[in-house]
Amino acid sequence: MQRVETLKVKDRILKIIDELNEINRELKNKAIEKAIENLKIAVYGDKIGSEGFYHNYMREKLLEMFQGSQYIESSGTKISNLGFRPDLVIINKKELIIAEIETNNKRALRKMEKIAKVLDKLKNLPIATNRNVRIIFCLLETNDKIITKAKKHNFEIFVLDNFEIKRLI
Repeated sequence: MQRVETLKVKDRILKIIDELNEINRELKNKAIEKAIENLKIAVYGDKIGSEGFYHNYMREKLLEMFQGSQYIESSGTKISNLGFRPDLVIINKKELIIAEIETNNKRALRKMEKIAKVLDKLKNLPIATNRNVRIIFCLLETNDKIITKAKKHNFEIFVLDNFEIKRLI
């Protein structure tokens, strides 16, 4: 229950950040910029590795959406032996969910190709036994190339829209 309350507070702070960004577009004030950065740190702490604010936010939202054992950066799942390290792996009784979170569409397309090449091997891993394998891409925005490639490989696309994760396909 506390996690839900915490996420509500985070969402409120994110809306305040949006308002400050709107104000700062006109004022271009260093103090407001610093306040925005401090609020982002209040929500997510310092940057985790090289990942930015939106990446961390989308990961939190995906963790909220899907239940099961959760592995960030696929640690302990042996998936990285296939040549890629998903941002998030969620395992429950019925599903193995591989989630890639991208803020850049070109990187998303490259990751789609990489995953498509190892998909059969992925489905044969012990953690995939008797589970439906879902490949999810969570993006800031999308385009026709991404939609086409996702449909071709049966990947799911989620986008961040007004700080909510919505499923496109």
